Amino acid sequence: MGVGAGFVAPLSASAAAQNSALIKWSNGGAYFEAQVDNNPGNGAAAWLWAADYTTNDGFAAAVHVYYTDGSYQAWGPTENGTATASLPKDVSRFQVCKWFQGAHYACSGWKYL
Repeated sequence: MGVGAGFVAPLSASAAAQNSALIKWSNGGAYFEAQVDNNPGNGAAAWLWAADYTTNDGFAAAVHVYYTDGSYQAWGPTENGTATASLPKDVSRFQVCKWFQGAHYACSGWKYL
């Protein structure tokens, strides 16, 4: 058999099987990131990482998560640094938001997995 003959790419190699995604977003001088991994290898269904890189400005990062079953959950706020969380279900989409005094002030676009 020649090189590549009969080779089929594993499912994980296809664009439709993306297991993780990262958002980098800034708003009004504040800079946030959020990442979700649907195959974290730590026993959880999914894993979330959130970061607020602009310290001592009064803003924090909050993450909105929609799970593959359609349910919703908000995580955070994460202020002046990073935080992680093990999630109970696989994530279908998420966004990072600028949190200020108990409210989501502005949000990034949605990132789909």
